[in-house]
Amino acid sequence: METTKHPYSLSYSLASFLVMLVLMLLLLTNVLGSNSKAGWIVYGVFVIVFVLISALLIVKRLVPAIKGETALELNETCLVDYIRNITIDWKDIKEISLVNGRSSSLIRVNLKWVSDHGSEIAIPLRFVRGKDSDIYNEVKAYLAKAGGDIIL
Repeated sequence: METTKHPYSLSYSLASFLVMLVLMLLLLTNVLGSNSKAGWIVYGVFVIVFVLISALLIVKRLVPAIKGETALELNETCLVDYIRNITIDWKDIKEISLVNGRSSSLIRVNLKWVSDHGSEIAIPLRFVRGKDSDIYNEVKAYLAKAGGDIIL
């Protein structure tokens, strides 16, 4: 089976940044309307947090998405989650399942043993480009080829 690579999702990365920006602008309008020194102090704290989270989002999600870097890789021997830097060998997987959420899904991987990440690893699909169900079906196909169990 050939290696399948799923790149980072540019649209979700941009949307995350834009939502944070809109919330900061809404907070700014409230602070401007209040003319309160305490309001400006609170806003200053939120600006610092916003800048730090934005920098992290840009470096870890937006830049890789623009470059077209791989977020999730499936190959003959393992599944590689580049978002959190986790490699899982197919032979170590006890079962997998798709957990649907409100905004995106995640793939839950139950391991046959306890790793550094625990015995259950959740791979969020929000920053992976593609339909969640299609990605999950590909993971199921790779696992089936490797001889693991699948929970539907």
